[in-house]
Amino acid sequence: MAKRGNGEGTIYYSDKLKKWVGQFTIGKKNDGTIDRRSVYGDTRKEVKEKMIQKLSEVQNLTYIDKNDITISMLCKELIENKLNANIFSENSYNRALSTFKHIQNNNIGNIQIQKVTTNELQDFINSKKGYSNSTIGKIYEMLGLTLKEAVRLEIIYKNPFESVLKPKSDKQTKEIVALTTEEQKRFLDALSEEKYKNIFLIAIHSGMRIGEILALTIDDIDFQNNLIHINNSLTKNSLGKVIIGNKTKTYSSKRNIPITSILKPILEDVLEKYISNPNKLLFCHYNGNLIYPSTINTQFKKICKYADIMNITTKKKKGNDKQVNLKTSAANVHMLRHTYATRCIEAGVPAPVLQKLLGHKDISITLNTYTTIFNKFKEEALENYIKYVNSL
Repeated sequence: MAKRGNGEGTIYYSDKLKKWVGQFTIGKKNDGTIDRRSVYGDTRKEVKEKMIQKLSEVQNLTYIDKNDITISMLCKELIENKLNANIFSENSYNRALSTFKHIQNNNIGNIQIQKVTTNELQDFINSKKGYSNSTIGKIYEMLGLTLKEAVRLEIIYKNPFESVLKPKSDKQTKEIVALTTEEQKRFLDALSEEKYKNIFLIAIHSGMRIGEILALTIDDIDFQNNLIHINNSLTKNSLGKVIIGNKTKTYSSKRNIPITSILKPILEDVLEKYISNPNKLLFCHYNGNLIYPSTINTQFKKICKYADIMNITTKKKKGNDKQVNLKTSAANVHMLRHTYATRCIEAGVPAPVLQKLLGHKDISITLNTYTTIFNKFKEEALENYIKYVNSL
């Protein structure tokens, strides 16, 4: 055994391990006993260098104990903790698990956090360029939060993710599709005999999400203050079953929107046709069961076909009857929300007001989502300015 004094630790050769061993002290445990650590190597010099490095870390308060936890393990733990703390709704939890699969099913997920490098993390996130910017953003955020948590838990001292760049998608950003004014007229005309007429009317005249509309109760309609209180939304639980959530999609989605002169007669008609049900829902089936968003989406596709809106692909059935091909139809009921936003912008509604009406958590979401429409009206505004200046 070769000893080193002055707190420099001990180095010796172990016949049992066939290795050189270095032992050093990092302080005392909670019970008052000495807390020792060991390093190993094939040569005395290698062990000495390792000890010098570790003792330096102890002195600088950057020493980290060995930990075998992988990126996937800590990431999954974070997701479960957020569900248990009610930070995640069940629907948010399901979306997080979907993002998590990108990490879990890749080699990056199996790498120990203490061994992962910035280059490995950058290579992984770069490999996702074939996905949309939205998907890349979710994966990037989840990885970043996982590595940040590793620092907080003192699994690592320095975060290797801090230098990782978020790549841009190779895919072309999808344009927001809204009904034109002519298509909107045809759509509204097609609703005369429609079973879900009032649901569609509320959607196109309020910008509410379909899940929010289908979760409205009679208590949410406040004629006294002329407001609709949006407190809940239909969501899916961990088993994929549609349920009434106890919260909206995001915190900012919980909002109050004005009952306009257009919405008031629609809501009065809804209340007149109200079917008593245990959940006090404005819209439900005759037996009180929930109306699913997928049902409304399917019906929307059919209305679009018969109102000659968009290029709706159809498929032939027996005889000459044609039915909407739900798998290939580009129509989606979310278009009504985009239609409402587009009409608001055309009418000169400011972006901050539209943000509140739509329930976006940040104005950048509103601006980025409808950037093409905003830009179009910027150009028209400049044209008006030029005409005005030239007329002076």
